[in-house]
Amino acid sequence: MHSATFQIVGTEMTPRAQGQIGAQIYHLDGKLTTEPAALELQPWDDVMSGSQPDIDGRGDFVSIASTFYVRANTFNAWQVIDAADPYYNLFASINPTAWQSATNPRVLGEASVNGSATWVLQANAPFGRQFKVWLRESDGYPLRYTIPWLNAKGSTYYINALYRQFNSGVVVTAPGLTNRGIVGPGTPVLLPAGTVTVGDVTFDCSGTAARRPMPGRKFVLITLTYVDSGPGGISIAPDDWRLYGDGVNGALPVDVGTTGLLPTRILSQGDTMSGKVAFDVPEDAYQLMTVGKLVGATVVVSTFLPMLPAGQSPCV
Repeated sequence: MHSATFQIVGTEMTPRAQGQIGAQIYHLDGKLTTEPAALELQPWDDVMSGSQPDIDGRGDFVSIASTFYVRANTFNAWQVIDAADPYYNLFASINPTAWQSATNPRVLGEASVNGSATWVLQANAPFGRQFKVWLRESDGYPLRYTIPWLNAKGSTYYINALYRQFNSGVVVTAPGLTNRGIVGPGTPVLLPAGTVTVGDVTFDCSGTAARRPMPGRKFVLITLTYVDSGPGGISIAPDDWRLYGDGVNGALPVDVGTTGLLPTRILSQGDTMSGKVAFDVPEDAYQLMTVGKLVGATVVVSTFLPMLPAGQSPCV
């Protein structure tokens, strides 16, 4: 087996009424390769915050050989962590290459998985957990992996991986580390040849004679300032930017016909350029994230608008 995709069907902690902690079932897709040993999990959608936006086509956990890359969500910067971390090893060990270092293997018997006869094996992982795998008798390919884990209070939860799409040519690469992490307005973000800063964040319910927001919509205008300190130039384009948040998933900039919009340009060392980028969003959108996919950097800025009392419209 050279590669596979898989789906995790697991349980994890979730808050309950009166401060109690319960369990919930989640589904998480992933892919792996065995040469080289690599694995990637898709973004982990949270029961409270909902689906994570896809800003770069990557997941939230990647293992390449003995290196783990993790991030809290798709907006955050990647962190490189110790491959000895027992929690993340639960997921990295979905890759069959990790079973080579397991100890005390033994055959528990036979079972059928989706109509295929399998051998059921049990072994101890190097990080101290006992796991089971179901290997297809016809070719030795894994069809299922399960491992328990304990939280701080001693409650047991489970990770179950179901394998499919063997040798389909999937590829797992190390993520680019260009995301600078979430910053607030007014914080310069380092680029290869200078900085970019998100300044004022305002909304407009009236628009211009050229373009007005539709009923239930408003324009959000974000001021950007680029400073080219060299060496080299900085390429500027409004289409490098997207908006995410309340009812907004990767909104593209729009031309609202106002003055001072950001032009498309290439700066030279010593140049400074400011301009606005406008987005068309729902009227009740307040918690927003501005993402710039620039050359050599991914810029993520928390551009929250002032919250109004429930039921009060900003466009009155």
